[in-house]
Amino acid sequence: MDKQQPITGLILRYAGVMTALCVITQIVIALRGSRMDWVATIALLPAFVYYLYFHLAHRTVLGNLRFGRLVAHGIGFLIVNLSYHIHAAFLIISETAGKGPEVHLTAGWFGVLFGMFIFWGLGLGIHTVASVANKGYEGLDA
Repeated sequence: MDKQQPITGLILRYAGVMTALCVITQIVIALRGSRMDWVATIALLPAFVYYLYFHLAHRTVLGNLRFGRLVAHGIGFLIVNLSYHIHAAFLIISETAGKGPEVHLTAGWFGVLFGMFIFWGLGLGIHTVASVANKGYEGLDA
């Protein structure tokens, strides 16, 4: 049996759980009129807690896999940010078509779409550079 299979399953399960939690978050936000308020923030809390739990509980396994922590970091970044960007895109499309509710992307949306993306993205960028610098490619066959 391939040693990577359990790790692959672990990471795929993580991606699935993160996706499900973010879909639930977006449903909660949509049911409340797509307002970014304290309820929207609390709705993301389960995904945040699971993200932290996964990284802490599986740090050894991820650390033993080349770029494992970076992959898990990237998966979380993409799923969470894409969930908000997709939601905003649907709001913009439905509003532009005149078929949706009169929802404007308020300052809360600006923070989620740009603030979270930029600051978390900077952290992911630093993590990427550090991971490449640490692991290196000198020993890999071409």
